[in-house]
Amino acid sequence: MESLLNYPWPLGLLTAVVLSAVIEAGYQSAIRLRIQEHANRKEQMIAMRDGLFILVGLLFGFTLALAAPRFTDRRLLLIDEANAIGTTYLRASALPSPTREQAQRLLRQYVDARLDLDNAGLDSSKFSEAANRAKQTHEQLWQTVTELTKTDRSAVAAIYITSLNQMIDLDEKRISALENRIPSSVWLLIFSVSIIALFTRGLTLAGRFWLTLVLAPLSIAIVVALIADLDTPSSGLIRLDHRAMIRLKADINAQQ
Repeated sequence: MESLLNYPWPLGLLTAVVLSAVIEAGYQSAIRLRIQEHANRKEQMIAMRDGLFILVGLLFGFTLALAAPRFTDRRLLLIDEANAIGTTYLRASALPSPTREQAQRLLRQYVDARLDLDNAGLDSSKFSEAANRAKQTHEQLWQTVTELTKTDRSAVAAIYITSLNQMIDLDEKRISALENRIPSSVWLLIFSVSIIALFTRGLTLAGRFWLTLVLAPLSIAIVVALIADLDTPSSGLIRLDHRAMIRLKADINAQQ
């Protein structure tokens, strides 16, 4: 299921087709069971249908409330990381030579690694390679500052270490935010309840009308695709804005 959720709008199209077939299956079942001929049966199915559609709406509201803040958090963490890297780079310029040149060179490499990670999309190998490069740069930066503090315990070095530590912390926060997705069990619940709700919708139809087979499944499919898009930062139509990191790279290159 996770692989399907990485492609939100094809998933929405597939959902619309499946739910349309479910309504048709419900309609055919109603004919066999003669629900329209028994008022009590029809009344019971209508009550069940209405309750299930209310439940579907509540599930969508709950899931959207999970996805939207997570997307916002990912965007804010990206901006925070760009600011932290920029601050670290500026403070590195106050370090003594040759530590200054080495730290700034490593920070330039780190920005490239972060951009590669953001642009990796659904390619897990590129994502892992960029994340590993970033961690190696962390180690090199920390080794550099460790050597510096053996001879320099000034306030400038202390401030630089604080910025570097914040930058390293934000790396793990960003990766964790990217990995923090809506659980598959929630999606399974949404699809299960939606299928049951539209099946009961088919059971209560007095006659087949093509709009009935299209509008309800399409509405549910659009909401599914929208939520999945918000929850998938590496694909779909709603993407994280990486301009903060791109501007940082341009600013660093200009300073160089």
